[in-house]
Amino acid sequence: MRLQAKVVNKFKANEHDGRTYLPGEIYPAEGYTAEVERITFLSEIHPQYKKIYLADVQEVAGLNTEFPKHIGGGTFELSNGEKIKGKEEAIEAENALKE
Repeated sequence: MRLQAKVVNKFKANEHDGRTYLPGEIYPAEGYTAEVERITFLSEIHPQYKKIYLADVQEVAGLNTEFPKHIGGGTFELSNGEKIKGKEEAIEAENALKE
């Protein structure tokens, strides 16, 4: 199961190369994935900051949205197993694979 949610409070996602998410954006951003547990944690009241960061959690259908998959350190895995450095480069390479 793959989930996405709407950001309601600004936060920094260290697991997404330190990306800052702003209210109104979708989490996870294109090219990134998030574990169900992480989305659940961010959609509940934070124990220290006393606010939620995500709302409107929804299940995402389809396999096309899973690649390129962020695997850490700015590296992304394509649907063919190839690893590419850089988000934009990986998105372009994945789109070329689909054509």
